[in-house]
Amino acid sequence: MPNLRRIASLALAATALPCLQAQVPVRDAAELQKQLDRLQTVGSVLYIAAHPDDENTAVLATLSKGRNLRTAYLSMTRGGGGQNLIGPELGDGLAAIRTQELLAARRIDGAEQFFTSAVDFGFSKTAEESLRIWNHDKVLGDVVRTIRTFRPDVILTRFPPDERAGHGHHTASAMLAIEAFKAAADPTRYPEQLKQGLHPWQATRLLWNHFRFSDDAPKPAPGSLTLDVGQYDPLLGRSYGELAAESRSQHRSQGFGVLAQRGSREEDFELLAGSPAKADLFEGIDTTWSRFPGTQQVATLLREARRSFRAEQPAASLPALGRALSALRALPLASEPLVQLKVTELEDLMRSAAGLWVEAIADRQRVAPEDALTIHTAVLARGGAPLRLESLSLEAVTPQGVRTLDTHPQGQPLTDNDPKKETFNLKIPAETPLTQPHWLGGPGAEAWSGLPESPAPFRLRARLTLPEGPFEVVVPVRYRFRDPVRGERYQPLAVVPPVFVQIAEGVQIFETPGARTLHLKVVAGASSASGRLRLRVPAAWKVEPAECAFTLNHAGEERECTFQITPPSAAATGELHADVDTGAGFQPARALLKVDHPHIPLQTLLPEAKARLERFDLRHNGHRIGYVMGAGDEIPQALRRIGYQVELITDEALAQEDLARFDAIVLGIRAYNTRPALQTLKDRLHAYVAAGGTEVVLYTVNTGFPGINAAMVTDTIGPYPFKVGRKRVTDETATVHVLQPDHPVFHWPNELTSRDFDGWIQERSLYHAEGWDSHYTPLLGMADPGEAEDRGALIVAKHGKGQYVYTGISFFRQLPDGVPGATRLFANLLALGHAHD
Repeated sequence: MPNLRRIASLALAATALPCLQAQVPVRDAAELQKQLDRLQTVGSVLYIAAHPDDENTAVLATLSKGRNLRTAYLSMTRGGGGQNLIGPELGDGLAAIRTQELLAARRIDGAEQFFTSAVDFGFSKTAEESLRIWNHDKVLGDVVRTIRTFRPDVILTRFPPDERAGHGHHTASAMLAIEAFKAAADPTRYPEQLKQGLHPWQATRLLWNHFRFSDDAPKPAPGSLTLDVGQYDPLLGRSYGELAAESRSQHRSQGFGVLAQRGSREEDFELLAGSPAKADLFEGIDTTWSRFPGTQQVATLLREARRSFRAEQPAASLPALGRALSALRALPLASEPLVQLKVTELEDLMRSAAGLWVEAIADRQRVAPEDALTIHTAVLARGGAPLRLESLSLEAVTPQGVRTLDTHPQGQPLTDNDPKKETFNLKIPAETPLTQPHWLGGPGAEAWSGLPESPAPFRLRARLTLPEGPFEVVVPVRYRFRDPVRGERYQPLAVVPPVFVQIAEGVQIFETPGARTLHLKVVAGASSASGRLRLRVPAAWKVEPAECAFTLNHAGEERECTFQITPPSAAATGELHADVDTGAGFQPARALLKVDHPHIPLQTLLPEAKARLERFDLRHNGHRIGYVMGAGDEIPQALRRIGYQVELITDEALAQEDLARFDAIVLGIRAYNTRPALQTLKDRLHAYVAAGGTEVVLYTVNTGFPGINAAMVTDTIGPYPFKVGRKRVTDETATVHVLQPDHPVFHWPNELTSRDFDGWIQERSLYHAEGWDSHYTPLLGMADPGEAEDRGALIVAKHGKGQYVYTGISFFRQLPDGVPGATRLFANLLALGHAHD
């Protein structure tokens, strides 16, 4: 079996071609010519920043597509601590979305994608905090490993290593880049990486890509380098600026769709470390094959392939490409990562030049270990080349290596445009790892560290030969289906447990000490399953019955299990865990979470089946709530589980229907960024307040940065003037000062105390109000350590007979997580219009 680290290094060196879960389509003639040009160049550049969407796609596209350099983006985090404009997913679900959005962007701008193990914990005001929470030494080791594996000639950072970066994560990413620039070349730093087959690597120079949000922004220091990122590419029919806009617009969950910039545009770069340059990023760096000894024949053959290329007959280049591949494989330095990548690129180019379509289609999208799976394969040549199909092999990919499961010998020529079909009938090995992303602690957490996603669990290897020699095509096993609207669609194959346990609500709130019925669903992941389900609860809690037996006869069949949960009489918190026994003893059960959006592949997450238990006293007055959804949050569900009737209000209903039926109306996060109709409909909301209603507006964003889609649809979101600023309190333990102790918000229907501000998660508040009119009353003061108190997190105003509230408090995080104090405070805000004066 191949060495674990050898497999990891090879995978890391070839993440772009092919993608780990996706299949690269046959490239058109223009792309083939670009790829032939790319084969002539061996330079590389690594771009480093903090989050998905921090990368400069114009720089990436220009270097990758324009300069034909191997280009990659290293994002410190996967962005799970941010907000989501396209759905309710936060945390791990959002990180999965943003990972796939980055991969979609890279498929457009031609760069590769890497990550560190740093977790996005939300906005940070200092690099020191970021590095402490990330674990400086571990994340620095991740950056060093990427540099030693990727071996960039030039490293670029998006941010400066100081407060100008504007975010602790940003600053920390630049600081780590500077430190790793030296550490990667030092054999005494992270020596365990050298034992795993890596070698020290010193990049030539490290530069900061100076960011400028406007033409009149301060320019970098004299002597900085420039790069024109607006050049036009006739093969693409677009400029690199246009390509960059398409790439950046893949960040849909952040609302970063942008307009294309056409015409010449310069990016600036300041030297941070390494060898100075006077005119070019790659000054003094040999980016030709001559940098490697003994590669003259390879370079000659690649030039011959480029000269012989004809767009109307790409297969004419195959003889030269076949000879170049054989020469490349024969090099003594074949273990050089960049040479490995060129072998992969060359085989991919040969596949497209031959018009080869190779596929492996599973008969379903989910399968459990020890289940049977049928895989239909097809190999189709459409370029007129004299190809022979030698064999087809089905392989399993695990963190321990690649194992061949079955091989179908062929040994016959491929008839042009006549698919060769084979069927593999596979029993999924019992030891097959479940499809849980390695970055969430799933299989391969160490072996695949740094990769954007785990490799597909199964893949097909087609071995082919030309008269000039052999080559291979490797594709993942996928599931194909017909979407009635979008036509042919593909999804990654997922290996799942025999049963899932689905708990409808991840937080169970008990407002009284009485027992509550909990309904769970046991769902078959395997073709059949039977066993027992039991629940584990903290000592002070009780659960009946002790277990629930189930029998499921086909995949997808459901069985409901019902338990009675009795909380303690006093306030308490804890976790409920589900265990299942399907014949091998009780084991922690997993749930199934599907992250499904049309612009990314289906993501299958298998979190532990558990729920948070919260016992606290809660009263609410006014039960019917209208909710104007903004960017997307889970507050409506959180309110429903504690007894509110929540109705999502459309623009049409907001314009035409009687709003007086609602006890309160809530505008969800970023509603004033995402609901254009509110520009005029805000007047109906203010009239509703004047007539006696309660309006609660959750935070909105007004960045003021050009090119960032965070403009408000109107500047007047309240009945009286105030502005939305950028103040925030990121420390969830920060002291909260009650400014108006006698205000009803703190007394009715729930009597709040300082304890209600304990146990909050991630952050206190964001995008505070500022410059408010005298009609508003600020209710809370708070600040991060070392900062002056800010009073704009919660302001209220009496308007007519009703109450208006604007709040930056992070209710969108606290309520779905069942944080007691935040839930009680929000209940009081909703009841404000009914409070006794």
